[in-house]
This record gives sequence, C-alpha cells and structure tokens, in this order.
Amino acid sequence: MDRAESFTQRVAAELAPHTPLLACCRRSLVEGMALVTTTPGAIATTRPVAVRAAMQALHAEHIAAHVSRVGAARRVQYLLVGIEPAIIETKSTRVCCRRSRLRGAFLSAGRLVRPDGEPYLEIGSADEGGAAQLADDFANLGVSARTRRRRGRWVVTVRSGPAVGDALSSIGAQAGRLTFEAGRVIREVRSGVNRRLNAETANLRRTAAAGVLQLESIAVLEADIARWQALPPALREAATLRSRHPDDDLAHLAERAGCSRPAMAGRLHRLVAAAGESGDRVGSRR
Repeated sequence: MDRAESFTQRVAAELAPHTPLLACCRRSLVEGMALVTTTPGAIATTRPVAVRAAMQALHAEHIAAHVSRVGAARRVQYLLVGIEPAIIETKSTRVCCRRSRLRGAFLSAGRLVRPDGEPYLEIGSADEGGAAQLADDFANLGVSARTRRRRGRWVVTVRSGPAVGDALSSIGAQAGRLTFEAGRVIREVRSGVNRRLNAETANLRRTAAAGVLQLESIAVLEADIARWQALPPALREAATLRSRHPDDDLAHLAERAGCSRPAMAGRLHRLVAAAGESGDRVGSRR
C-alpha cells in the first residue's frame, strides 16, 4: 500500500463510524455512494468501511439491503444490492445533506495525495451528471472543485491546499484536515529551504566564476610590466590581495584593504576591464 492510499484510508476510517443523525442526511450519504458507482442497480466499492457506513445508515432508516462480496483481478469488490433508487435519490440542497452526500462519495471512491505531497483530492463518478452534482455540492460549501473526464470516467478534483483543507472539513474529517495541514507546513518549509539552497548555490557559482575571471585578468596585467606599472596603487593592491587570497569574498578583501565592499568590487571590476577581459569571453573560451 502506498502512502497516498494510506492517508485516504485513514480519512475514510475517520468518517465511516459517524452515522448522520437526520434521516435526510442518512439517505444523502448513501446517495453519494450511488453517484460514484458504475455498477447498475447496486452500490459498488472496494472499501469495507464504506459498505459498513452505508449499511448502518440504511438500517437506521429501516431499509433492507444486503452485501455481496465479489472477487476481482486486483481487489475484492463489495456490492450493496436491494435498494430502491427512489429511496436514496434525494437531490437535497440542504447544507447538511450536501455534506453527507460528499462524505458518502468520498468514502466509496475518494482519493487523497499524501499530506506532504502536492495538494490533491479526487472523487470518481459514474457519469457526468454525478460529477456535476458533487461539484455543485462542493461549490455550495465554498470549496473550489472541477469536473473532468479521464480515461473514460468522470472525476471531481480539488487541487489547491486551502480548498483541500476546506473539503476535508466539509465532509467532517477534522483529524484528516489537521494531518493534511501539518503535511502542508512540512511541504512549504521544504520548498523554502530548497529555494534558499538554490539561490545560495547560484550565488556561489557566480562568485566562483567572478573570482576565476579576476585571477585571469590579474595574470594578464602582471605579464605586461608597463600596463601593470601604469595601474593606480589601489588597483595593484586589490590585485595583490586577490592573488594572495583567492578564496576570500569581497567583504574579507575589503577588510584587508581597509576600504568598503563596494569600493573593492569596483577595483576588481576595473582590473578586469583593464585586462580587456569579459565574462562572455572567458565563458566561451572554456
């Protein structure tokens, strides 16, 4: 079992034991499962917790139904049969029923990416109408969701961090949301560290390239005695310090010379200009 699936199962396990208190919500819970089922005349799922949640809701409504266990190539499928469609086709627009319908759909066919991964929640649907209903439920609860067709099946997706968190709260998965938010913090910290490391690495590369160019320019000037003697004393001092301390940064060189960092940077730049070198020529020569 991969980490993404284990997080999905943890959220499903959190949701399953809570049977809605209102009759309309209990029927909406089972309706949500029916919306994501592709098997005609039955509610099908590979998750035992979803079947138990549906049976508890139906028994509370005194609705008879039974479960069939069907072996499949990849995993066992559970079929909940014997339910009259009219009983669960509520199409209720009450907020509580929308939450229950989404909860049932997620229990049966929802999927979450692991908490420290890119935010992603998905619920598969039997058809376009079911996907539209679930997307409308999300929208009425303030959650941005989209429908799309993928590999012949309709899915409802929630892709932003805040929206996934709101979706988990909407279906009653408060512990799942806390886990998700903790993972989001880890992801954001990791991204920030990576950005800083990349920036520092780029700065080090630029500094190293500038140091090599300065040393090459100094060597050119020292090879021409007349040009070397014609340099101002401050530039010759900067060149000597750079040659003696090739690993020093500008701040250390400036401290050794008793000048400011911008002043030392200007002197080294003038040395490169005096040698007739440029970064592009050095780069093309290597």
